[in-house]
Formats: sequence, C-alpha cells, structure tokens
Amino acid sequence: MSKTTEVIRFEVMRSLKKPSFWIAAILIPVGFAIYICLASLAGYNAEEAIGAGTDTTNLKLGVYDEAEYLKIKTFKNADEKEQTLEQIDSKNDGISAVKDKKLDVFYYISKDFAETKKVEIYVKPTESSLIDDYSAPIRTLLATTAAANIDAIDFAVVSNMVSYDTTTYDAADDHVIDENEKIKQIIAPGLALVCFYILIVVLGSRLTAAMVEEKENRISELILTSIKPSELIIGKIISMMIVGIIQLIVLVIPMLVLYKIAQNGNIFPDWLKLTFDPISIAQYMILLIASYFLFTALCIVVGVISPTAKDANSYSGFIVISVILPIFFISALISNDSNALTYILSYFPPSAPIALLIRAIMGKLPTWEYFIGLIDIIVSGLLVAKIATYIFCKNAIEFTPKINFKKLFSKPRKNWK
Repeated sequence: MSKTTEVIRFEVMRSLKKPSFWIAAILIPVGFAIYICLASLAGYNAEEAIGAGTDTTNLKLGVYDEAEYLKIKTFKNADEKEQTLEQIDSKNDGISAVKDKKLDVFYYISKDFAETKKVEIYVKPTESSLIDDYSAPIRTLLATTAAANIDAIDFAVVSNMVSYDTTTYDAADDHVIDENEKIKQIIAPGLALVCFYILIVVLGSRLTAAMVEEKENRISELILTSIKPSELIIGKIISMMIVGIIQLIVLVIPMLVLYKIAQNGNIFPDWLKLTFDPISIAQYMILLIASYFLFTALCIVVGVISPTAKDANSYSGFIVISVILPIFFISALISNDSNALTYILSYFPPSAPIALLIRAIMGKLPTWEYFIGLIDIIVSGLLVAKIATYIFCKNAIEFTPKINFKKLFSKPRKNWK
C-alpha cells in the first residue's frame, strides 16, 4: 500500500506542477468572469432581453391594410410611448418608400388576409441580420383588433394566454411538490452530469497518455523492478482521479461564485436559481466519483494497450463515444415507457453514468435503479482496473509500433503478478 501511496503522491504533484494544468483549470472561469463584466458594463439584463425582438422605437413605420382588418393604427412601443403607423395608399407605394428610405418598415395586409393569414413586411436596414424581427408592432395591432372582435376569454384561449396551475403529489407520502422542489431534484444530477462531461473533455486524452509516458521514456522496466503492476495501476487511477477532482474544484467553485454575483446583478433571469439539497448532492456526487473511476480505468486500459501516446489519444475517441452514447438516444431515456434500449444504456458500463444522470434529471430514475446502476458502475470499474493490470503485465516493456496481441494473451511473468 505504501508503494501505491508513493505513486499517487508522485503523479499528483507532477500534474500540479505543470502550467498546462492550471491554464486549463482557470481558462473557463476567467472567460465566464469576462462575460459577466462585459454584460454588467453594457447594462445587459436577461429578463428584458428575452423575447424583445428588434427595437422599432425610432423607426418610421407604414402600413397598407388592403383587407381593412385593422381597427387601430396606434400602439405603445418599447418606451411605452404612442407610435402610429403611417397610412400608405398602395403596396407599390409602400415598397418604393422603403427603397427610397422614406419608411424604415412597411407592412402590407393583402385583401385575402382571411385566407392567407399572412402579413408581408418590407425593410431596408443599413445592416441586416438573421435575427432581425420587425413584426412586433403589427402583431400588437392584429392582436388588439382580434380582441375587439371576439370575447375576451375566447381571445385568451386562442392566443395561449390561459395560465395552468398544476398540483403534483409525491408518490411516497402524497405531499404537494412545488416548483422549487422540482428544481431542487434536477440540480444534483444536472451538476453531476455537467461535472462528468467536463472531466471527460478536459482530462480524457491525458488519462489515456498517462500509462504510455513510462513506455515511451523506456523506464517502465525499471519501475517494475521496485513496484507491482497492480500497485502502479491503482496508483495511476487514483492519482488521475485526484488530479481531475482538483481541476474540477478549481473550475467549479469560481464559476459558482461568479454565478452568484451574476444573479445578484440580474445578469441571469430570476427563475434561474440554484437550490441545493445536501442529500441529493451527496447521492449524485457518489455516482459521479464511481463514474469517473470507471472512465479513468477504461482510459488506463487504452493506455496500457497503446504503444505510443499518439496512438493512445487516437484510441481514446472510442472510449468517449461509448460514454456519451446515451446522448444520441435521449428520446428513449426520457420516454414515459421504459424499453429495452433504456435498460441497455443504463446498465452497459461505459454508457451507464450519462444514461442514469439523464434519466434522473427528467425524473425517470427510481431509487432502486439508481442503486443497481451505482453497483454496476463500481463493479465494472474494479473489473476494468483488474483487466488493465493484467494487460500491463503483458505489455509493459513492449516498444513495438504495433499492438502485440500474441503477447497480450500469453501468460504473464510470475514475478510481476
């Protein structure tokens, strides 16, 4: 055990001394902080920005209502001031006025508006954009006219203005589950999924190359004279997990602090609030650690098989694809009716972590399935670590540019067991 501890200490300190480790760890929080600063300086408010559309306050607007549908031609703009649409005599006059820059926006309602249900909009902006939307004024006028033509309740129904108040009872004790409790249930698996994805992206290639470094430096045979392969493999796995968790902490804590600052500054909408449940957080952090152990062990297997770090990085793509596989079948995971594919993805070791977390986020993961999935991941991780040790005994001092499968399946040296 002392040799394993030495390996862990050496690998962790070696990683922490690398500038690249800290650059990768602080790059995202720094970028996040820059965004918050720029948004604050610009006076950005997410609540006001959502659905605002293109501002037409200072634009000259015109309309030709050939169908004579509109009953009013005045509306309140974004500054809560009355703004009137200029009446144009024909469609061609309106288009010409836009081209000659006498009008900024021209709306044309054709005579067969009841059949086409379409309003034509003509603009000639100085700079065009794919997200430009000049329909807000005419939408307001059409809605006001429609409200005047039918009963208020009918207008509310057809315009999707009816609110719906849903009461949800807990399956265990029938207490009412409010929106805050629903959000609290989502936060823990959501954070675990984000953290696991970050670990995959940031450290995936580093994990696979960890076992190749000694082989490329031709010192693996020296290492094996003083330490057992099992101690080296376990030490590598644990040290890489510690490095990943340190990097995750360095990444997440500043982002949470910046998020709190942004929330207080109205950079994010009020409904986007994090509410933490300690029990749920602990539950899914255990799943995260077990999942990361499995992923690390899988990467170590690729590393002990690969002859060079370049090959290891190439082969690591297969591990990443197998881990993120549930994302391609997300409809099966969030379906109300679980099917064979749901259970295959949930219990197939590489894809199990993300499949279980997605189901937990959507409230489709029963407690008993969580524990079965957790045991499956832990047992699989231990078996993969055992396989990595077995392969390393065969391939530790193999320096050929190709994988030697014949030697891989031969009997290992007795003094390396």
